[in-house]
Amino acid sequence: MPSSVKQARRQGHSSTILSQKMTRTPQFHVEASVSAHKIESPNNPPPPLLLKDEPTSEVDEEEYDEFEGLEGEELIEGEEYDERRWMEEQQRLELDEAGFSGELYDAEIPLLFPDDEADTNGVNSNIDDSSPSCPICSFSLRGLNDQEASVHVNACLDGNPLPPPVPKPSDKEPAQTSSNNSKTFKRPARPARPGQENPFQLGEPSTAPKSAFSKLMASHAEDAAWASAAASHTASRGKPSYERTCPFYKILPGFYICVDAFRYGAVKGQKAYFLSHFHSDHYIGLTASWSHGPIYCSKVTGNLVRQQLRVDPKWVVDLDFESKTEVPGTEGVHVTMIPANHCPGSSLFLFEKTIGTGKNPKMQRVLHCGDFRACQAHLEHPLLKPDVLDAVSGKGRQQKLDVCYLDTTYLNPKYAFPPQQQVIQACADMCVSLNKEQADGTDGWEQMKRDRAGLGMVKFVHKGLGSKKEAAAEDDREDIDAMKMNTIATTKKRGRLLVIVGTYSIGKERICMGIAKALNSKIYAPPNKQKICKALEDVELNALLTKDPREAQVHMTPLFEIRAETLEDYLRDYRGHFSRAVGFRPSGWNYRPPNSRLTESPAVQTVLHSQNWKSQFSMRDLTPQRGSTSRASCFGVPYSEHSSFRELTMFCCALQIDKIIPTVNVASPKSREKMKVWCERWAHDKKKNGLFKLGDDGSGW
Repeated sequence: MPSSVKQARRQGHSSTILSQKMTRTPQFHVEASVSAHKIESPNNPPPPLLLKDEPTSEVDEEEYDEFEGLEGEELIEGEEYDERRWMEEQQRLELDEAGFSGELYDAEIPLLFPDDEADTNGVNSNIDDSSPSCPICSFSLRGLNDQEASVHVNACLDGNPLPPPVPKPSDKEPAQTSSNNSKTFKRPARPARPGQENPFQLGEPSTAPKSAFSKLMASHAEDAAWASAAASHTASRGKPSYERTCPFYKILPGFYICVDAFRYGAVKGQKAYFLSHFHSDHYIGLTASWSHGPIYCSKVTGNLVRQQLRVDPKWVVDLDFESKTEVPGTEGVHVTMIPANHCPGSSLFLFEKTIGTGKNPKMQRVLHCGDFRACQAHLEHPLLKPDVLDAVSGKGRQQKLDVCYLDTTYLNPKYAFPPQQQVIQACADMCVSLNKEQADGTDGWEQMKRDRAGLGMVKFVHKGLGSKKEAAAEDDREDIDAMKMNTIATTKKRGRLLVIVGTYSIGKERICMGIAKALNSKIYAPPNKQKICKALEDVELNALLTKDPREAQVHMTPLFEIRAETLEDYLRDYRGHFSRAVGFRPSGWNYRPPNSRLTESPAVQTVLHSQNWKSQFSMRDLTPQRGSTSRASCFGVPYSEHSSFRELTMFCCALQIDKIIPTVNVASPKSREKMKVWCERWAHDKKKNGLFKLGDDGSGW
């Protein structure tokens, strides 16, 4: 445990946490950090301490922009590192807007985020929404020293709130007046910057005759555009949004629409800004000062944009799933939002625009996937599948997508994840077994452990012993020893089990709920995480949440904090309530393909149809990570909310798509070239073998 944390616990106050550097604590855990170091009282049970703050990647932070997650097999935690990096950058932007200078980023500044609840009495209406505030009552702490802020926060936690803290005027900051402080710090108006020119035009038919020269020139133009986008990204590191150029793959040409492009500020000519979901690498740059145009998103995402980022509600437009809506100012573009099967509120956007007039006007159709996990429902969606019945004539017709902006996070044959439900079930089954007061030698987890240990010992014995007779005698001794150990285990009480599951600000909730329901348990999450969960409007999840960490056997914690070696510290804070802990790190980067699978350059038909590519998962596949002990064990599980390589292959081979534009891992020429090869191979396979089709019962997925 860090010495500063120990000192804070001894002194019984939260001043250490109040002065932590901004870049060291994830946003959804901040409020728990404040209360975690308060003196325990019977009426105020303390939330758990923060887990040890440890790196989750071998990549240095300064080198992250060169990191390509798919190219370094040993770098299995890139997704977690990515989430943390974007969260920290977003915090910098928000503090900068609140008036903190860039010089303070390396100093010890208060890291408290307001409670985000509306002040219905108007008492706090004159306080800058972006300034550090009390996480309980939302009053501004700006101008107070650590001790004064600590006293106020602890009083609120005790249920004995003090009068609103009054910031002290200083020589550097003039005394407060009755004017609105939110107007005190204003950024100058910035003109919209042109986005990068697109190397292609939407709706260009793939069947149009082209000369070899025109194809070559088009390919050169696209390669040059990618290279220019990567160079611009490198040159813009550390620069504000008004000095960045929006890359072409975030702009829909001719549609006047940007998607997930908030870090570039106002983009010239764009009339609407779309947000696919509330993950920091997609909303980065979206802050309370946003005024560049309407933001279109799902209702859940809109809830979080208003609540967590404090964007003026007048800019946020909530869309309904499966409802076709016209986008004003875009010359007739309509959008239909489709569930992305990623995190709560995540969306695919299908944009449609009629071009020309007459009896048969051309319809341009563009699908933007944001982040998604392709599933059977996507292949069977009436707006996406290639064969549909015309509502008027009743005749069959073909429909295609001119362009698909594709989430290519795992566009690499190494990654063919098992179904999410299998991973959830395996984790839940193991927890049910471990939850028994005494080890039950007849249940699946205990049997699996004996089988695994026995197999390892048999291999060792047969390798080391010279005769079959000696090997048989050794096997008999093993059986006797195993029975003795099982007898001891079944008579020894093990104590109460605590399950700790790593999550993002939103995402991974499904695995928490699956384990909690199997254990018939509540779920504990830090206060700000609970607020985020309530904004998801998930009735089932809200019914499981509790504010008492000792009531719940399942705890949520940031994914990038959970480690085998940190679980002991987490468990230590609950002496007398929990005796053992098991932790789960759900991420696609935990997946490793079987040795029997060819992953260098598999045939497309093999990926689509071979049983060897249909990954399965059970308790037998759960292996404790290095550093695990009998009291605290951590498991990395291949639970992904992104499409695997096989799922991307099925999705792109089942739909009629003229042009695929990757949106992830595009900074490296090597990575782009690999992805381009697979897109071409998919197109070739469709021409040769026709579109991929699932069975009537969904078989083949």
